[in-house]
Amino acid sequence: MEAQKRKEREPCPRQKANFLSYIIFGWTIPIFFKGYKKELNTDDLYQPLREHKSDGLGDRLCEAWENEQKQARMKNRKPKLLRAGFRVFGWEIALLGLVLLTLEMLFKVSQPFFLGKLVAYYSRQQGDITEAYLYAGAVVLCSAINVLFIHPYMLSQLHLGMKLRVAACSMIYRKSLRLSKTALGDTTAGQVVNLLSNDVGRLDLAVLFVHYLWIGPLETLVVTYLMYREIGYSAIYGVLFLLLFIPLQAYLGKKTSELRLRTALRTDERVRLMNEIIQGIQVIKMYTWERPFAALVAMARK
Repeated sequence: MEAQKRKEREPCPRQKANFLSYIIFGWTIPIFFKGYKKELNTDDLYQPLREHKSDGLGDRLCEAWENEQKQARMKNRKPKLLRAGFRVFGWEIALLGLVLLTLEMLFKVSQPFFLGKLVAYYSRQQGDITEAYLYAGAVVLCSAINVLFIHPYMLSQLHLGMKLRVAACSMIYRKSLRLSKTALGDTTAGQVVNLLSNDVGRLDLAVLFVHYLWIGPLETLVVTYLMYREIGYSAIYGVLFLLLFIPLQAYLGKKTSELRLRTALRTDERVRLMNEIIQGIQVIKMYTWERPFAALVAMARK
């Protein structure tokens, strides 16, 4: 039987999109037109971007990890995967952090400042109308720039998180192929499944919010100062009251991580049990042990 030849997919338009097309998502228009004319299927999907392919990402991260291990042995310290990840993706993380800092500190914070100036203009008896136009234009401009750039920024963050996840999955897969027999005895299939499905997937969310850890305090100081100029010490008291919830959130986050760890351990046990049942399914069927093992599976799923 002859194998069916797969249709070569078209290259992704984003690969050659210019800056304006990237900002306004103009490169997505062709697939929308195609979806308007007919129902889309898997053949209509584009090829993955070159920078998203797992072989290249895995090679870069594995090379950085080997260099990190060499430096750790020379300096007599424990190697850290985080350092290797920063060597590969550090410039992208820094660039996106700079973009977010500009959006948050320059445009988002400036918008209420100019709005306050506009309101103050109408509170005065006299004034040049040009001043009101300038303040109103500044408010609209800050809002427009923030709306125009925040979505490409979020898409870039999601792409970066995906690249981190793909590189980590490729590294885990390569490591699993090189495990010794002793290590295979200590590593269950459930642990590998958890790594590839749950643990690595957290990189997508971590990339989205990691920059707020250092931008948030800076923005809080600036906003507190602006509110202090308007309403005095009441602004400081209000911000301090909000900061009191940080220890509570830290405590709840710690408890959530403990519960997630317990859930992961139960998932490891359940996957290991299912793997053993599948391997011995012929013996189970021969001795009609379906009900006892079904009870074991039901107990593991509770």
